[in-house]
Amino acid sequence: MPETFKLMTFNVRSSQHRDGENAWQNRAALNVATIQRYSPDLVGFQEHQIGNRRVHDAELRGYERISGPRYENREPHAHNAIYWRTDRLELVERGGFWLSETPGEYSRSWDARHVRSANWARFRVLSGGAEFVHLNTHLDHISGRARQQGARLILQWLEELAEDLPVVLTGDFNCDPGSTTYGIFADAGFTDAHIAAGNGQANTFHRFRGEDFSPKKRGREVRIDWILPRDAPEKGRWTVHSCDVVRDAEPPVYPSDHYPVLASLSLET
Repeated sequence: MPETFKLMTFNVRSSQHRDGENAWQNRAALNVATIQRYSPDLVGFQEHQIGNRRVHDAELRGYERISGPRYENREPHAHNAIYWRTDRLELVERGGFWLSETPGEYSRSWDARHVRSANWARFRVLSGGAEFVHLNTHLDHISGRARQQGARLILQWLEELAEDLPVVLTGDFNCDPGSTTYGIFADAGFTDAHIAAGNGQANTFHRFRGEDFSPKKRGREVRIDWILPRDAPEKGRWTVHSCDVVRDAEPPVYPSDHYPVLASLSLET
């Protein structure tokens, strides 16, 4: 019987930003409390800077971390950090690359506003021994071409990294469902956990406005934070049990300007 575990994707908003009442020092405790309340077994963070890292390393006990390649154009850089509970998962292999035409070095391409990267890890589920690859990323917020080419590059790397293993992608993809980038992943066999769980439209980005946030274009969905599993028929199939946009907040203070997304998954081999 496959064990169920919880996976979260969370753009935590870099600790360097001057966000007034939502500056990191004012929301760090709420950010940590939100994560602890749901106790994910695996988390993919975006915009994870040194201030965020210091708090999470100190407060998220029972987890280990890999930060992955730095990104953004200047110091203090951010990372697509991956944290996992060591009593549930074992790290087998790790790595990362930049989303550019020269992925082995700190660089940007395709009219990207910022240097962007991907962080990946191969895990073994301690109960049962199933293995999978988790890749966590943050696509460019300006250039659609950079998002699309970054998605294609991720797929190219996964051909070698995954070795026919099941994969789960997390990240801030900076585009909506229905976009070309979304379609690139869907055409490659990835499932949207939010849709698989039977959910409808939702926003994950809210600019520290919470439920009062309204996109400029009426009817537009700003669900830019995704959890995307993909089966490997011979080595494991995912079952999505639930997927929720976590709206914990203490207005006017929020854990981040993005809501985290939490999925309950199981992997059957």
